[in-house]
Amino acid sequence: MITMTNEERIEKIILSTGNVNKPYIVRDIIFATTKVEDDLFDSANDPNLAMRDIVYKLKQKATDYGADAVINCHFEHQEVEKNGHLYLEVFAYGTVVQFTQSTIGG
Repeated sequence: MITMTNEERIEKIILSTGNVNKPYIVRDIIFATTKVEDDLFDSANDPNLAMRDIVYKLKQKATDYGADAVINCHFEHQEVEKNGHLYLEVFAYGTVVQFTQSTIGG
């Protein structure tokens, strides 16, 4: 039997801002937050790199449930200044689901 590491399980979690075309059961709703000290709107910066922490947190929480995906994810942000530094606070949430097997034709 091949055993996956925790990091491999986290990597396999699917995140989607919409639904998925697979049968599933809803496990729960999860929330995650992060603070990014980066100007996401500067063309020199890659927003995918800046957002990897929040993506990782969502996937990690789904792994804790033994789930397969987080669907209907929403991301909200606001800029805040603290001690002369500009931060982007990010709030994310989604529905944790576990895929189910279906049998076609009985």
